[in-house]
Amino acid sequence: MKVLKQTIRAGILFLLMLLPVKGFTQVTLFTADSIPVVDGEVVFSVDYEQGLTKHEFHKRAYYYLNSGLDPYSGGFLASNNDSTVTVVTDYLVMSRNVVFLFGMYMTYHLTLRYMDGRCRLTISNITFMEKGYFETLEESTRKLNMPEYSGKAILVDREYSTFSVRRASDKITEAALERINEVIQSIGRSFSEG
Repeated sequence: MKVLKQTIRAGILFLLMLLPVKGFTQVTLFTADSIPVVDGEVVFSVDYEQGLTKHEFHKRAYYYLNSGLDPYSGGFLASNNDSTVTVVTDYLVMSRNVVFLFGMYMTYHLTLRYMDGRCRLTISNITFMEKGYFETLEESTRKLNMPEYSGKAILVDREYSTFSVRRASDKITEAALERINEVIQSIGRSFSEG
Protein backbone atom coordinates (compact mmCIF):
# COMPACT_ATOMS: atom_id res chain seq x y z
CA MET A 1 0.00 0.00 0.00
CA LYS A 2 2.83 2.40 0.91
CA VAL A 3 4.61 1.69 -2.41
CA LEU A 4 1.36 2.32 -4.32
CA LYS A 5 0.88 5.73 -2.63
CA GLN A 6 4.49 6.73 -3.44
CA THR A 7 4.03 5.64 -7.06
CA ILE A 8 0.81 7.67 -7.36
CA ARG A 9 2.50 10.74 -5.83
CA ALA A 10 5.46 10.38 -8.18
CA GLY A 11 3.10 10.06 -11.15
CA ILE A 12 1.15 13.15 -10.15
CA LEU A 13 4.36 15.16 -9.68
CA PHE A 14 5.58 13.99 -13.09
CA LEU A 15 2.31 15.09 -14.74
CA LEU A 16 2.45 18.47 -13.01
CA MET A 17 5.99 18.99 -14.31
CA LEU A 18 4.76 18.33 -17.85
CA LEU A 19 2.02 20.94 -17.66
CA PRO A 20 3.04 24.36 -18.95
CA VAL A 21 3.12 26.96 -16.24
CA LYS A 22 1.62 30.18 -17.54
CA GLY A 23 3.90 33.18 -17.15
CA PHE A 24 6.89 31.34 -15.72
CA THR A 25 10.31 32.24 -17.10
CA GLN A 26 13.35 30.20 -16.14
CA VAL A 27 16.43 32.40 -16.29
CA THR A 28 19.94 30.97 -16.19
CA LEU A 29 22.04 32.65 -13.53
CA PHE A 30 25.53 33.91 -14.25
CA THR A 31 28.57 32.52 -12.43
CA ALA A 32 32.22 33.55 -12.26
CA ASP A 33 32.86 30.97 -15.01
CA SER A 34 30.15 32.33 -17.32
CA ILE A 35 30.79 36.07 -17.47
CA PRO A 36 29.98 37.18 -21.03
CA VAL A 37 32.37 39.53 -22.86
CA VAL A 38 31.14 41.31 -26.01
CA ASP A 39 33.59 43.48 -27.96
CA GLY A 40 35.93 43.68 -24.96
CA GLU A 41 33.20 44.68 -22.51
CA VAL A 42 31.26 42.64 -19.95
CA VAL A 43 27.62 42.57 -21.09
CA PHE A 44 24.93 40.50 -19.38
CA SER A 45 21.85 39.78 -21.51
CA VAL A 46 18.71 37.83 -20.68
CA ASP A 47 15.51 37.27 -22.66
CA TYR A 48 12.19 37.00 -20.88
CA GLU A 49 9.43 35.34 -22.87
CA GLN A 50 5.96 36.06 -21.55
CA GLY A 51 2.50 36.49 -23.02
CA LEU A 52 2.67 40.26 -22.45
CA THR A 53 2.34 43.20 -24.81
CA LYS A 54 5.11 45.77 -25.16
CA HIS A 55 3.01 48.18 -23.13
CA GLU A 56 2.52 45.65 -20.30
CA PHE A 57 6.27 44.83 -20.22
CA HIS A 58 7.00 48.55 -19.99
CA LYS A 59 4.43 49.15 -17.26
CA ARG A 60 5.68 46.27 -15.09
CA ALA A 61 9.37 47.12 -15.63
CA TYR A 62 8.77 50.79 -14.81
CA TYR A 63 6.97 49.84 -11.60
CA TYR A 64 9.77 47.44 -10.60
CA LEU A 65 12.53 49.96 -11.34
CA ASN A 66 10.76 52.61 -9.25
CA SER A 67 9.72 50.48 -6.30
CA GLY A 68 11.58 47.15 -6.28
CA LEU A 69 15.15 47.67 -7.52
CA ASP A 70 16.34 49.62 -4.45
CA PRO A 71 19.75 50.80 -5.73
CA TYR A 72 22.10 53.20 -3.97
CA SER A 73 21.16 55.66 -6.71
CA GLY A 74 19.69 55.55 -10.17
CA GLY A 75 17.92 57.44 -12.87
CA PHE A 76 16.07 57.03 -16.13
CA LEU A 77 17.91 58.00 -19.31
CA ALA A 78 14.92 57.00 -21.50
CA SER A 79 11.61 55.22 -21.00
CA ASN A 80 8.85 54.46 -23.49
CA ASN A 81 6.88 51.48 -24.86
CA ASP A 82 9.91 50.32 -26.90
CA SER A 83 12.64 50.49 -24.25
CA THR A 84 13.78 51.71 -20.88
CA VAL A 85 17.37 52.75 -20.22
CA THR A 86 18.56 53.49 -16.69
CA VAL A 87 21.86 54.20 -15.01
CA VAL A 88 22.13 52.41 -11.67
CA THR A 89 24.68 52.53 -8.86
CA ASP A 90 24.72 49.76 -6.26
CA TYR A 91 26.82 49.66 -3.13
CA LEU A 92 28.44 46.26 -2.63
CA VAL A 93 29.85 45.20 0.74
CA MET A 94 32.29 42.30 0.46
CA SER A 95 33.39 42.11 4.10
CA ARG A 96 32.85 44.04 7.26
CA ASN A 97 34.15 43.84 10.79
CA VAL A 98 34.66 46.21 13.71
CA VAL A 99 37.89 47.63 12.29
CA PHE A 100 37.54 47.32 8.50
CA LEU A 101 34.90 47.66 5.79
CA PHE A 102 35.56 46.48 2.22
CA GLY A 103 32.98 48.13 -0.03
CA MET A 104 32.80 49.07 -3.68
CA TYR A 105 30.33 51.01 -5.81
CA MET A 106 29.18 49.36 -9.05
CA THR A 107 27.59 51.55 -11.72
CA TYR A 108 25.95 50.16 -14.85
CA HIS A 109 23.38 50.75 -17.55
CA LEU A 110 20.28 48.58 -17.29
CA THR A 111 18.43 48.46 -20.61
CA LEU A 112 15.10 46.77 -21.29
CA ARG A 113 13.88 46.38 -24.90
CA TYR A 114 10.21 45.49 -25.24
CA MET A 115 8.59 43.37 -27.94
CA ASP A 116 5.18 41.72 -27.89
CA GLY A 117 5.75 38.43 -26.05
CA ARG A 118 9.39 39.12 -25.21
CA CYS A 119 11.69 41.49 -23.35
CA ARG A 120 15.48 41.67 -23.50
CA LEU A 121 17.40 42.87 -20.44
CA THR A 122 20.97 44.07 -20.94
CA ILE A 123 23.36 45.16 -18.20
CA SER A 124 26.38 46.96 -19.68
CA ASN A 125 28.86 49.82 -19.16
CA ILE A 126 29.79 48.32 -15.79
CA THR A 127 32.32 50.25 -13.73
CA PHE A 128 33.59 49.93 -10.16
CA MET A 129 34.96 52.55 -7.79
CA GLU A 130 36.34 52.15 -4.29
CA LYS A 131 34.08 53.38 -1.51
CA GLY A 132 36.36 56.21 -0.37
CA TYR A 133 36.96 57.56 -3.86
CA PHE A 134 33.28 57.39 -4.82
CA GLU A 135 32.12 59.19 -1.70
CA THR A 136 34.81 61.87 -2.09
CA LEU A 137 33.71 62.37 -5.70
CA GLU A 138 30.08 62.61 -4.61
CA GLU A 139 30.81 65.25 -1.98
CA SER A 140 33.12 67.34 -4.16
CA THR A 141 31.89 70.51 -5.84
CA ARG A 142 34.60 70.27 -8.49
CA LYS A 143 35.48 67.58 -11.01
CA LEU A 144 37.97 65.07 -9.63
CA ASN A 145 39.79 62.29 -11.43
CA MET A 146 39.32 59.15 -9.32
CA PRO A 147 40.45 55.63 -10.23
CA GLU A 148 37.68 53.60 -11.81
CA TYR A 149 37.76 49.97 -12.96
CA SER A 150 35.86 48.49 -15.89
CA GLY A 151 33.66 45.44 -15.48
CA LYS A 152 36.13 43.43 -17.54
CA ALA A 153 39.12 44.54 -15.41
CA ILE A 154 37.49 43.27 -12.21
CA LEU A 155 35.13 40.47 -13.29
CA VAL A 156 37.24 38.82 -16.01
CA ASP A 157 40.87 39.98 -15.79
CA ARG A 158 40.87 40.14 -11.96
CA GLU A 159 43.12 43.23 -12.04
CA TYR A 160 42.01 44.80 -8.77
CA SER A 161 44.05 44.07 -5.68
CA THR A 162 44.66 45.68 -2.34
CA PHE A 163 46.98 44.91 0.57
CA SER A 164 44.15 44.69 3.08
CA VAL A 165 41.98 42.11 1.23
CA ARG A 166 43.14 38.80 -0.15
CA ARG A 167 41.69 37.92 -3.60
CA ALA A 168 39.85 41.26 -3.73
CA SER A 169 38.70 40.90 -7.37
CA ASP A 170 37.20 37.48 -6.59
CA LYS A 171 35.26 38.93 -3.67
CA ILE A 172 33.99 41.85 -5.76
CA THR A 173 33.04 39.44 -8.56
CA GLU A 174 31.04 37.29 -6.15
CA ALA A 175 29.15 40.29 -4.73
CA ALA A 176 28.55 41.81 -8.18
CA LEU A 177 27.19 38.55 -9.60
CA GLU A 178 24.94 38.12 -6.59
CA ARG A 179 23.43 41.57 -7.23
CA ILE A 180 23.18 41.12 -11.02
CA ASN A 181 21.47 37.73 -10.63
CA GLU A 182 19.13 39.22 -8.02
CA VAL A 183 18.12 41.99 -10.44
CA ILE A 184 17.61 39.50 -13.29
CA GLN A 185 15.42 37.23 -11.16
CA SER A 186 13.41 40.11 -9.66
CA ILE A 187 12.61 41.59 -13.05
CA GLY A 188 11.56 38.14 -14.27
CA ARG A 189 9.23 37.80 -11.29
CA SER A 190 7.71 41.23 -11.99
CA PHE A 191 6.84 40.03 -15.51
CA SER A 192 5.36 36.72 -14.39
CA GLU A 193 3.25 38.00 -11.50
CA GLY A 194 -0.21 38.61 -12.25
